[in-house]
Amino acid sequence: MNNKDIVWILIIIAAIVSIIYAYISQRRAARIKLHKRLKKAYGKRANKKTSLDELEQITHFYKNRARGECVDDISWNDLDMDRVFHTLNNTNSSIGQEYLYKMIRETDKSEEELKKIDDYANSFDEDEDSRFKIQKIFAFIGYAKHMAVSDYVDMIVELKPKSNIANYLSPILLIASLVVLLAINPSIGILLVIVAMIFCVVTYYRFKADVERYFVCINQIVKMIKASKDIVNLDLDFLADSNARLKELSKAFSKIYNNSAMLETGNVTGSISEIIMDYLRMLTHIDLIKFNNMVKLLNNKEQEIYELMDVLGFIESTIAIASFRKSLPYYSVPQFVEGDISINLEEAYHPLIENPVVNSISENGNVLLTGSNASGKSTFLKTVAINAILSQTINTSLSKSYKAPKFRIYSSMALRDDLEANNSYYIVEIKSIKRIFDSLDDNKKPLLIFIDEVLKGTNTVERVAASTQILSSLGKSKAFVFAATHDVELTTLLEKEYENYHFRENVTDDEVLFDYKLHKGPATTRNAIKLLSVLGFDKEIVDKSNERAAYFLENASWKVEI
Repeated sequence: MNNKDIVWILIIIAAIVSIIYAYISQRRAARIKLHKRLKKAYGKRANKKTSLDELEQITHFYKNRARGECVDDISWNDLDMDRVFHTLNNTNSSIGQEYLYKMIRETDKSEEELKKIDDYANSFDEDEDSRFKIQKIFAFIGYAKHMAVSDYVDMIVELKPKSNIANYLSPILLIASLVVLLAINPSIGILLVIVAMIFCVVTYYRFKADVERYFVCINQIVKMIKASKDIVNLDLDFLADSNARLKELSKAFSKIYNNSAMLETGNVTGSISEIIMDYLRMLTHIDLIKFNNMVKLLNNKEQEIYELMDVLGFIESTIAIASFRKSLPYYSVPQFVEGDISINLEEAYHPLIENPVVNSISENGNVLLTGSNASGKSTFLKTVAINAILSQTINTSLSKSYKAPKFRIYSSMALRDDLEANNSYYIVEIKSIKRIFDSLDDNKKPLLIFIDEVLKGTNTVERVAASTQILSSLGKSKAFVFAATHDVELTTLLEKEYENYHFRENVTDDEVLFDYKLHKGPATTRNAIKLLSVLGFDKEIVDKSNERAAYFLENASWKVEI
């Protein structure tokens, strides 16, 4: 061996060492960065930026797998529950965030399920080291971009694997061309190598395009299997019941996992090792060969895949719940009682408001709220409703205490004209209220109903008349009703069926001050016209408005000319 050969060997060795060093350094830097990110995020309000398309994908697992009683779409939108979900979503994988969304919408969890949520959340909060280890496992699963894994589960278990003949042909041609290059004729060999590589790459992308979306799903399944093994290996006592099921599922997927080598990770980092593996896959078609083999193994595994998603999703969701609880000024574990339909809520607050004003209420009868605009009526309704939902879904109340039976929860609040269906606001409103009546059933759990400004889409006389009858009928059913209105006539018409509460404000000559506190009894002040003056309207407008109002109150009719 001459000096020139030695130099080339040393260059090759140096290149290999450099690649290995770069790979190890990148992995180490990535681990350090992940640990810092997880540590910084825990106990803080989640602030992930999620597009409307991404949010829609997150909802698919719920839509595909929802069970029992759930928060319906109207109530979910009324209460701005997407934003509430975002404050909770301190997850690191698609399955984690998809399961968490589903968890918050399912309101009929058993006491056993709620206790398990509480136990897991408390254990993760107390054991920082184990929490970080579990979070890193889920970070490895990562996110399935541009799709929801559950969308393809049904399809992939019924997918028919294609023949691997063409995939085997590609590496055979490449090897044959290399043999010609090295052992027969270098000139012809170079040409054959180029042709073989072009054939490999072109056929690879042509075949890959047909199954690309399924690759994402299989990658997620493989990562979930690995995550299951890693979680079981941690042998955490408080996860004993989940570990037992994960062990069984790992056995059911063992052949799939053993055949998963050389598949894409799905985590695009641009690392040298990742680039090398991409070229190797293109030239050998090894991942396509593995894919077709795994499709065969996944047949009839639909139930096991969903159960794997459920177990893992539950674990990561409880970490997000622990983080959410840590971010709160205080919270309580709700008490669920049977018997009287009542609510006892102490110092409750809204999760989306900075420095919120807290309110308490203890009632076993329906509630009618009055007060001016922006005084706090709608916010209070949402506060009670969100507390009820979070209590029944994640065993967490944003209050000093929450005591109530389990409800089916409905609202009719933040409605809009439905232009696509050519429905006016009033039509949308009465349809929304009609769905609540259709849900009344004495054989099921009672309803917890929130209605803001009943029938505000129509004229005063008919609104007061119809609102009285609607609220009276709901109030006599198996339901607990919270209703807010500007129509103070209802406080008298419904005084035997509803407890009156109000929010008030103090209007001075130049400002409006709200205390946002709930007060017993009906509203006794009228400040709408006075607000016109505070906000700078012409004095004549204000004076004549006051004159018209005074005339109506005295004569029960409107004066035409003033």
